[in-house]
Amino acid sequence: MFLLSTFYVISYIDRVIPSLLVAPLKDGFDISDFEFGLLFGGAFAVFYGLLGLPIARAVDRGNRKRLIFAGVVIWSACTFASGLATGFWMLVMMRIGLAVGEAVLSPAAYSMIGDLFPPERRSLPSAIYAAAGNMGTYGAYIAGAGIFAAVSTPPAASFFDLNGLDTWQIVFFIVGLPGILVALIFLATTVEPGRSTDAGETSKDLHAAARFFTKRIRLFGGLFIGASFITVIIFAYGAWAPEFLHRTFGWSIEKAGLSYGATGVIASALGTLFFSRLSEALTRSGRRDGLVISAIAASTLGCSSACLAALMPSATLSVAAMGVMIFALSGCSNVIVISNQFTVPSHFRATAIAIMFMCTILIGLGVGPPLVAWLAEAFFAGPQGIGPALALVSIGMLAPSVGCLLSARKVYTTEADEPVTSSPRGPNSF
Repeated sequence: MFLLSTFYVISYIDRVIPSLLVAPLKDGFDISDFEFGLLFGGAFAVFYGLLGLPIARAVDRGNRKRLIFAGVVIWSACTFASGLATGFWMLVMMRIGLAVGEAVLSPAAYSMIGDLFPPERRSLPSAIYAAAGNMGTYGAYIAGAGIFAAVSTPPAASFFDLNGLDTWQIVFFIVGLPGILVALIFLATTVEPGRSTDAGETSKDLHAAARFFTKRIRLFGGLFIGASFITVIIFAYGAWAPEFLHRTFGWSIEKAGLSYGATGVIASALGTLFFSRLSEALTRSGRRDGLVISAIAASTLGCSSACLAALMPSATLSVAAMGVMIFALSGCSNVIVISNQFTVPSHFRATAIAIMFMCTILIGLGVGPPLVAWLAEAFFAGPQGIGPALALVSIGMLAPSVGCLLSARKVYTTEADEPVTSSPRGPNSF
């Protein structure tokens, strides 16, 4: 669990670090905000989303430990190589390689977690893993701000200038190395867990998986598409929050990244664990739809807070509202991921995670960052329009996300595992 969580932190750092490099990347490659949005979102989203499903099928059949190792090495190497890009399209290719490597991790990790813990104990380790990813998402801004500040100091800057290196190149070099080192430790110290078996679902071929999910299209469509609308906001802020604070309130990129990152690390961890425990408490009290009810409440709070964050009159109030947004939306995303542990048999679980991530990445990451940039440029007077564009996108996601979750609620109550209303007392009890 520790190593899997560490990989998740590293993956998000490598994924979101360009959001702190908007200005140097725009200057170095002569691109617009919209093109940056496509680099941050579209280039990654299309390949992560489309390759996720075939990779997940390989995970359901193959050695998850070796697949994770290969994926980590690929994405870390592409992150490092991004610092060597000599043109915009080369940077796009490295972004695609990052997507290919990262597409392996979560389907394999959630599949392993499902086999490491019994059903009544899967919520907490799943929440811990998800919290690690959320902390990595926002920890990237802290790490990136620190690295950016360090390499920008006069002695370091002079050294890099003499060697013909720009700040953005050094940042990519530094964040690309840790993944390879941890991957070697993972390969040397872990073993592949045995797979659990599920009565009545013995076939492991693609046709069986297709039949399983097609028969439950309302359940998984509602949950996965609902999660996708939420992630439009998450990725929109992920791409533009530091730049929004810089352009609107005059904060330096270092201060903006550090403030957003520190707020996000705390809020995402608290939100992920809080809504996981809330859904578990509701389920144990007899509400079989407790998990979906928790997701609906979190979605409503998160979308509203995201809209307010972009319209606040001061940077401090804006960051505070972002904290509430992150608290709620992180919790919402996590409980929807956890739902797969209770509605999907073991040998389809990695496929379910891949389908969900395909939806959330293609819609959330593929649409969110470029949509905000396009709205800002087209309707809100260019660069200063990032705030109104964020507000419009955030409030626009409220109705469709809640509607999708409500459509899945009744089906979930019949498909989910029977709730555990009491726990046996013993050495493994809480």
